[in-house]
Amino acid sequence: MIDSFLDRATSVLERRFLTNAFLPVLVLLPAAALPCLMQDRRLDRLIATFNPLPLATKALVAAGYFTFCWFLAVIVASQWRNVIRLFEGYPLARWPALDEAGKRWHRARSAALDADDGEWFTLYIEYPASHEVLPTRLGNVIRAAERYPLYRYEADLILVWPRLLQVLPRESVQDAEDSRATLEFLLVLSLWFVGFGILSPVVAAVVGSSAVVALVCFVIGAGGAYAAYLSGISAASEYGEHLRALFDTHRLTLLEQLRIPPPQTPDDEQDRWRELGDFVGRGMLPTWTYADGVAEPADPAPGLGSRGAPRRTPGDAGR
Repeated sequence: MIDSFLDRATSVLERRFLTNAFLPVLVLLPAAALPCLMQDRRLDRLIATFNPLPLATKALVAAGYFTFCWFLAVIVASQWRNVIRLFEGYPLARWPALDEAGKRWHRARSAALDADDGEWFTLYIEYPASHEVLPTRLGNVIRAAERYPLYRYEADLILVWPRLLQVLPRESVQDAEDSRATLEFLLVLSLWFVGFGILSPVVAAVVGSSAVVALVCFVIGAGGAYAAYLSGISAASEYGEHLRALFDTHRLTLLEQLRIPPPQTPDDEQDRWRELGDFVGRGMLPTWTYADGVAEPADPAPGLGSRGAPRRTPGDAGR
């Protein structure tokens, strides 16, 4: 069973690497050079130059190119999280004017959606609280999903998610990973079109190709990058809904596995998640104890945690 699970995980990772990293890198340079090579029979001359080479030389050139693309793809795969952060708008923090302009625009749009009762679902999907907006639309869609457990349950998803993964069904995790892989692919595709739009004019300038071809390639690259980004927003919405649904449906299972007393009311549950966040993130002992393997409410009298931090009651935790 363990072997089959590892085999499946490996196959998924290999497929994700091939589609989201290796293939885009492999075809980028040929795609960028092809429009220029198609002019003035340049491609025919290149093939005529390559064909007479010895078979060993051809194999060495092909192997060298594939190896080079493989290492570039490994770098791309190691930066998937940073690719997402790029499109979320975090690098714009280095340029405060652009960062604030984007956030101001999205705050205004969030306020407009909030004022229209018919747009509640768009607001739910696309925006966090106004003070937490990011300068890009995709960034706000992802942040809205990340903040959902905090808004509803006072649970910090960043702290909870690694623990929640341990109790989630394999199929549910796979669905979430597939939706994230789709998001990664679309964002890598957007970057691919950016690379195409930049490299094609560079190749045209080097080989002395037509400026019209260079301009057309640039327009195709810009349009493709924007279209892939818009598709990435839809994929981010789907991924965010997976995160919300997984937390909604399995959060109590996590509390049970952690032997935390089951909450009786929504307010009680918020207190539980606040205390758990304080315990995990700050080392503050919660107010419940365990007896015979069953969690029971503890005497709320103040005490000291293992790090000397005062123990807090549910009503005070996180407030």
